[in-house]
Amino acid sequence: MFSLIASVAACSCEKGWGCDVEGGYQFEIPATLSPALDTFHIGDTISIENDFSDQVYDRQTQQTYSLENFEFYPGTAIIRIDTLSKWGKASLNYALDDFQLIIPEQYNYEIFTFGDGSKIATGEFLYANSRYSLQLKLIPQESGLFIISHGIGLGSQNSDDRQEFEGKCKDVSISGIAKLNGGSDNNISFLNNSPDPHWNDWVLQKPNERYHHSGAYTFYVVE
Repeated sequence: MFSLIASVAACSCEKGWGCDVEGGYQFEIPATLSPALDTFHIGDTISIENDFSDQVYDRQTQQTYSLENFEFYPGTAIIRIDTLSKWGKASLNYALDDFQLIIPEQYNYEIFTFGDGSKIATGEFLYANSRYSLQLKLIPQESGLFIISHGIGLGSQNSDDRQEFEGKCKDVSISGIAKLNGGSDNNISFLNNSPDPHWNDWVLQKPNERYHHSGAYTFYVVE
């Protein structure tokens, strides 16, 4: 599920039609989490914001493309990592209920509940004046060690990753990669403090793919 929100699934590329983009397009979506602290107190406010032009940079081709009225699907998950999941190895401790979520009314962004009761926030960016934007605030209500993943997806059940844009090579897949806080380390070393090998081992084996690309940020909450 974390990988789904992170939207960092492996991409394939089909040769032909005059061009080839190995690995598919990987559009870089900037985001800011502030204040960028390693420890928050219960009742503090954590702000997350996206604000970027529709001229979007692709890491694979190292070019900028015009993505007007594009279907981006941001998602925000909070996961507790100071305990093992009660559901077993394949599950994560989703912890959105441990935070108060505040979303300004102009944004189409809301809580989605999975069948097992896990919750994320998801929706769309607001597109206006050639810019995409999203703002939300999180207020911690419980102490612990947490990860916020503010990732980006492209496509949906009705519109897959074959969205078109000017200059796109035909049949080349696309994905979104989050760039949180300008690509800083975002407290990744705190993963070593988790008792769960998913975090203290597996994620650290490929930190870019399994952490940074999903817009992850690790932090403590204390009373």
